[in-house]
Amino acid sequence: MKLIRVDAYEVVVPARPGRVNSEEYGPPIWDMIPKLVVEFHTDDGLVGLGEGPRSSGETTLRSACAQLAGRDLRALCFQEPPLLDLSSHDMFAVANPRRPHRLLERNFNNYDHLAVHVALLDLLGKHTGLPLCALMGGAYRERVAVDTWMGRMTPQDSARICREAQALGFHGAKMKCALEDDNVARAQAIRDACGEQFKLTFDPNHRFYRFAEAAPLVRQLAAVGNLGCVEDPFPKGDLEAYRMLRQLALAPIALHLPYDSILIEAIRTHACDFVNLGGTPWDIKRGGEVCWLAGIPTWHGSGVDLGILEACYLHTAAATKSMWRPCDIFGRTIREHNLITNPMIAQDGSMPVPAGPGLGVELDRDALDRYTKRRFSFNVSG
Repeated sequence: MKLIRVDAYEVVVPARPGRVNSEEYGPPIWDMIPKLVVEFHTDDGLVGLGEGPRSSGETTLRSACAQLAGRDLRALCFQEPPLLDLSSHDMFAVANPRRPHRLLERNFNNYDHLAVHVALLDLLGKHTGLPLCALMGGAYRERVAVDTWMGRMTPQDSARICREAQALGFHGAKMKCALEDDNVARAQAIRDACGEQFKLTFDPNHRFYRFAEAAPLVRQLAAVGNLGCVEDPFPKGDLEAYRMLRQLALAPIALHLPYDSILIEAIRTHACDFVNLGGTPWDIKRGGEVCWLAGIPTWHGSGVDLGILEACYLHTAAATKSMWRPCDIFGRTIREHNLITNPMIAQDGSMPVPAGPGLGVELDRDALDRYTKRRFSFNVSG
């Protein structure tokens, strides 16, 4: 099984009007940044689907695929595909040196290469006839808990979004915010519209600033009765502030982290109750297993992505033991389309893991054509 051709599509799928921010906070910007959707064609007729984050582009894709030229994809280490060209690097240019050093063991995964990771895993699943979650060790659950999401909104708009989400089968919402927003009124409006059982995650992206400012606000939010947790209230360099806020026991405190040394330090210092994990599928699974050993529940983060990545997230969450918190997987509730034919619909607070080999999803060709801004193809030979 060798890679012979790559078809790539730079797509822009806008957010639904009125679904992200209230008017006074301005329109979203992230939805206008192109995303990369790829099809990997192999010499045995298989096609693997991949989707990258908003930061990835053609240069990254071509560089990664050059490292796969002529290789039997079945023989790759699918946990860490060889996606970086280190041929001009003084320390790492020599493959399999006679006297290796430990720096050769370091993880060179790059989140920009996520489209390649996902496409390769989809190919392996289609080659073996197994779903992605089976390739990752098997599913702990058939359905994955999910919450909806919104940007910075007024109390009235927040209540409207949550009423709609509750009707669609969601049991909670993650909300962007800042210390300056009317956060208590938002929580009260949602409680009045949806009840206390509809739980909220307040995610200020560090904009609760400092412990002394955040503590009174979190105390007020907790008194409303529908606070699920507070995510990333402070910059991650101030884990002591996280620990102090957590010690107040007003609400669970969450950190959004990759699989790296900060995760270990957060566990060691008891800085959080939950962890929102991001990165490549295997890095998320590794981080999730570390959190499982530490007794910390996790969930899968997202970049408000399209259907290919969301399918990957469902498989990864299903295969990660600690990942029982509601994940950031919203289906087509945020963007106009998710570019796949398979509906991923929340029901009773969860979504099913897609069935079928690999990711278990197919591209919607009409939607792909409609939202593609540029397409390019290249052959891979070797």
